Amino acid sequence: MRTMQDVAQALSAMKFRKKTFGGVDESDVWKQLEALQRMYQQVYDEQAAYYQALLDERDQQLARLTGRPGGDAYG
Repeated sequence: MRTMQDVAQALSAMKFRKKTFGGVDESDVWKQLEALQRMYQQVYDEQAAYYQALLDERDQQLARLTGRPGGDAYG
């Protein structure tokens, strides 16, 4: 599982291909930014799933404690 620390490290290690006459290669910049965005999205999705699982588990525990069937503590 990747973390935001992995994203930060990737960002700090990023190097861009230089053009022959000044500047950087724009297509290389876009390619690396797309890779960084995919990594960030993966971290976000994994964290969202983790926290949703924690919320679901809490809801199930509340349902057991309150005696409500089906694991839905609010309905």
